This record gives sequence, structure tokens and C-alpha cells, in this order.
Amino acid sequence: SNPGGGTAPSPPPTTKPPTTTPPTTKPPTPTPSETFGSLENAGTGTLTATAGEAFGERVTVRAKNTLGKPLARTPVTFALVGATDARFADGKTTVTLTTAADGTVTAPVLTAGEKTGTFKVTAVAGTTKPRALSWTATVTARVADTIALTGDKALTAAPGAEFADRVEVRTTYKGTGVADTAVTATMITDAETPAENDKGPYFKDADGDPVRTLDLTTGADGVLELPKIYADDTEGTYTLRLITASGATVTVELKVEAAPAA
Repeated sequence: SNPGGGTAPSPPPTTKPPTTTPPTTKPPTPTPSETFGSLENAGTGTLTATAGEAFGERVTVRAKNTLGKPLARTPVTFALVGATDARFADGKTTVTLTTAADGTVTAPVLTAGEKTGTFKVTAVAGTTKPRALSWTATVTARVADTIALTGDKALTAAPGAEFADRVEVRTTYKGTGVADTAVTATMITDAETPAENDKGPYFKDADGDPVRTLDLTTGADGVLELPKIYADDTEGTYTLRLITASGATVTVELKVEAAPAA
């Protein structure tokens, strides 16, 4: 209560101290020598590989500052773009690396998958004003470098009869079977100066007529079993040549001789 009566005086208003806003500190502006300016190819060759093999070339780029000088410590992202099963190391399709003191950086080794055709390899650097480069990479199908017999049986037939055993070959590339390889089989006169023979063993065409040249294609894993071979009435030793489009060749000896008398 107030002994003298009346209303007690109000306490003075509380004055809050003024709020001080700390000054905004801007990051230092990079100097021209520290500012990314451009990205250029640094000698990357043609990107071509056979299916399943590593590309012989690797993408190399150089980052430069706004003064046109090499720029170190610049992140560069390499990426594979398009329908491809090619991969960088560890199965990656995107890799980010940093440029060295000379401004260059090289992408990891790129390995082709089984899918043939083309795709793009890109390199991108810079955030405010990104710079990008791209290359076309090509994966080609395996081409057989070898054709060989799968067996070693002697192939003989009596005059006018058919050969009991079929000829089977396999086309390979570095030991791996190559399917869908075109193979031409020809009964030849001489291995030194080969020409199609006009006598001796023969195949049959769709009408059953004798033919001495056939165009064939290997199946799964590069294996090809030739059609039946027939002997005419001329005894002797003959040569069957099988050659692929890439020039891989194997020859097979065929003998036509009468069965020994009982």
C-alpha cells in the first residue's frame, strides 16, 4: 500500500540495448590467376576399342585461368554419356579428378563392354561458368584372328560315298570364341595358287546339286559345323580351305580312296 495515499509511481521503462548487426564479411575475390577460365583438350587421341578390351587412349584435358595460364587444383568431372556398357575403373560411369600443377588431368582407363557402337565421353570443369568438352568413343565387334579345327580325325571317303565325319571349326579372337563370323569354305586345287576345284569332294546346294564353295556363319562361341561332304568318283587327296573375312585361314585334307579289299 501507499502510506500517503494515491497511486504509486510507475517504474521507469526498461531500455533494451541496441541490436548490433555484425558486418557481412564477403569472401575474398579470386585473383585472375586463381580464376578458372577455360578447359581444353590436351592431346587426346581417337577413342576406339574392341569389345571387352581397354581403350588405348585416355582423355586428357588442361584447365587454364582467365590469363590463359595452367590452373592447378581444378576439379574436372569425366562422364560416359549414351547407350554403352563401357566403364571406368571400379565400374564407374562418372569420375571427378583434380588438375595437377601444369593444369592437366587424365581420365582413368576406360574399358569397353560387349555393346558395340558409339557413345560420348565428356569432361566438365567450372561452377559459375562451366566449360565442357566431349569426344566420340567407338566400340567395334571382335574380329576373329584365328580359325582352327576342333578335332583331328582323318577325313576319308570311298569314291561316290559321303564322308562319315563332319568338319567342325572354331573362330576366335585372342582365344575367345567369335560368333557370327563369316566363313567361306572352298574345295581348292592347290594351297599355293588356290582356285576352286572342278573335281573331287563337294557339298550339295538346296537342290541337291554339287557345289564346291559355300558361304557360312559361325554360331555360338564361334563354332561352325560344315554340311555333309560327298566324294565323286575321282580318287586322290584334296584340300578344303576355310577362310574368314579378316583372312584367318585353315586347310583340311580330304582323301577319296577305295576301301581295301576284304
